[in-house]
Amino acid sequence: MDIPPVRDRRPLAVQVYDRLYDTLIRPDEDLVVLPTEQELSRQLAVSRTTVRQALALLEEDGVLERGPGRRRQVAHRAPMPIGAVRPLEEMLLSGEEASVERLVRRISPATGWSARLLDIERGREIATWESLVRVGDTVVASTLEVIEAAQEPTPEGAGTMFARLGARYRKAATLTSLRMAPSTSPTRRWTGSARPECPLALTVTASAPGGPTYLAKHIVDARTVSLNVLTDAHGDLVDELDAQDLSSP
Repeated sequence: MDIPPVRDRRPLAVQVYDRLYDTLIRPDEDLVVLPTEQELSRQLAVSRTTVRQALALLEEDGVLERGPGRRRQVAHRAPMPIGAVRPLEEMLLSGEEASVERLVRRISPATGWSARLLDIERGREIATWESLVRVGDTVVASTLEVIEAAQEPTPEGAGTMFARLGARYRKAATLTSLRMAPSTSPTRRWTGSARPECPLALTVTASAPGGPTYLAKHIVDARTVSLNVLTDAHGDLVDELDAQDLSSP
């Protein structure tokens, strides 16, 4: 497994993530079990702590999984659930209406991770929105949403990017990937509130015929809210995640 060292202005764990991600998704890469953290640290010229953070993120995003003996290996693909994706503010089960505070909007080149999930060329411009979602005064989720820059919805106004794409897009959009896992992201914004004790990462992509592909990674406080993730063609609940179940050992 030949991986060049990393060094640019982004956090080291993110750079290591990209290097490993690019290597693991190569069509000619027959790697099943990863080298040890010590070997990866040597090849990438970073600390084992940084390698461990990057590997945890790869597990969180469903690229890696734990195999026999707890060794990390390339993840097997699970069957895709059927249903339509809700905007995050509509997923949250609460007696109060959710509000969205946008923290960051930026245009930047697509990384290997975002380019592959958006099905665009690496380096192509993407629009990224980072937001907090509150129920009352409580922060219950942090969300990162990405779309090709040319297809970005009007940023003015309230709501998540997926909500701003409009009802017509959401009705036509098909779920193309869905991953749920405990979150280990140490750098995700959780402004004005302590990080949740039981953060759940929900990574979703959806696309519509003739329209853009949408990518989101939500970090949800699973101790404070439950989620209705998908609906079927009639708008009925397909997948309900109970916060109590998610937070149980």
